[in-house]
Amino acid sequence: MNNSDSIIVSPQTLEKMRTELEELTGPKRDEMAERLQRARELGDLKENAEYHSAKDAQGLMEARIRHLQNTISKAVVQERTDSDEVGVGLIVTVDDGDDQEDYLFAHSAEEKVPGAMTITPSSPMGNALAGKKVGDEVLIEAPNGSFRVKISALRPAE
Repeated sequence: MNNSDSIIVSPQTLEKMRTELEELTGPKRDEMAERLQRARELGDLKENAEYHSAKDAQGLMEARIRHLQNTISKAVVQERTDSDEVGVGLIVTVDDGDDQEDYLFAHSAEEKVPGAMTITPSSPMGNALAGKKVGDEVLIEAPNGSFRVKISALRPAE
């Protein structure tokens, strides 16, 4: 596998994706088939809003299944970073002078932690924060302009 095709994830995220995929391709697909069958039984499919709604939901579910299958097939597991520098698996608390925000520093948008937004190294903010330490002030060049933040805390994601 080409490294550029790899998607780096934590072991926990890979397990969550596998569990979600199993649910979607098993019980959820069965529920969707039943929903479509009930909608078909309501009559004329051209004017059947229930049927069209079910078909739309089925399309979204199948797209999510394909996304999960693709991500899992390219997943490379990387353990959390235990470091005093911003790295994968750490929650970075930044202060912009007005308030503080928590961000999960992750290689994949699939990585999520309640109460924290996810940033990746390829994002402007992630690129600017990578490798920095608590107390560092960082200039972030974003598409809508530049802003400064101070790293006020680092902690492992739970």
